[in-house]
Amino acid sequence: MKKSIVLGIISLLLLACKTTKIDEDKYYAVTETVFIDSKIFDKKRELQIFLPTEYFTEPSRKFKVLYLFDAQNQRIFNFVKGNIELLSMNDIEPLIIIGVVTEDRWNEFLTLNNYKETLLKYEPPMGNAALLLKHIESEIEPFVKNKYRTENYRIAIGQSLGATFISYVNFESDQLFDYNILISPNYAYDKEQFVNEFKKFVKKDLSKERKFFFCNSYGDDYEKRFDLPLQKIIKIITDNKNPNISFKYEKLSVKGHGNTWYEAVYKGLMNCEFVKK
Repeated sequence: MKKSIVLGIISLLLLACKTTKIDEDKYYAVTETVFIDSKIFDKKRELQIFLPTEYFTEPSRKFKVLYLFDAQNQRIFNFVKGNIELLSMNDIEPLIIIGVVTEDRWNEFLTLNNYKETLLKYEPPMGNAALLLKHIESEIEPFVKNKYRTENYRIAIGQSLGATFISYVNFESDQLFDYNILISPNYAYDKEQFVNEFKKFVKKDLSKERKFFFCNSYGDDYEKRFDLPLQKIIKIITDNKNPNISFKYEKLSVKGHGNTWYEAVYKGLMNCEFVKK
């Protein structure tokens, strides 16, 4: 009798497996909002997560991870996600997206100012980029590695202060981001604080290769102000020839600071040979 019950249960399980068989013509991609407990910020922190359809149709496969900053803007998250979905049909590998939702861009993306004049443009609270970096390293990364099937390769993409923060992460962390898409970064901040930081960065003995895709545009005050310090940084990297730092720079054809996402996402992803099919 017991043997019959066991056999019956096994049969039901096998039947269930057959009925939930993956349909290769179906689209299984999932976007979900996740809240993780953060001791760093002493509150729950939001992440926007995208899992490509291949995550479900290829259950033994691991995936590279793209960190998207400014994911609190749902339109930006959806735009980047849509580009990756379309490009992964033919041109790039499917990627897991970790959208980092920030609550105060000045406070979380910026480093502490060195000059009091900076406070005339950026009002406190500000300058806690170290907290966000610690949150990523000690809370987000363990969460992602434990919950999802990931390769040990991290891409970062951010615009304006989001790109400024990504630069800071590269200065301070030798293990986090491999490829960085920096869209119109604000290196004018605090009398070009980041120009000086890049001078130190290019002289470091890095443990792994770091790649950068810099881009910016024209047509408004933001793009004009941010261009000169960016050009200084490009020269610094070029002149120092650190074997573990490489970059490409491109002037975008779109006009205006807010429109740079349109062109930069595509070009940045297509420039990364490590995600091309």
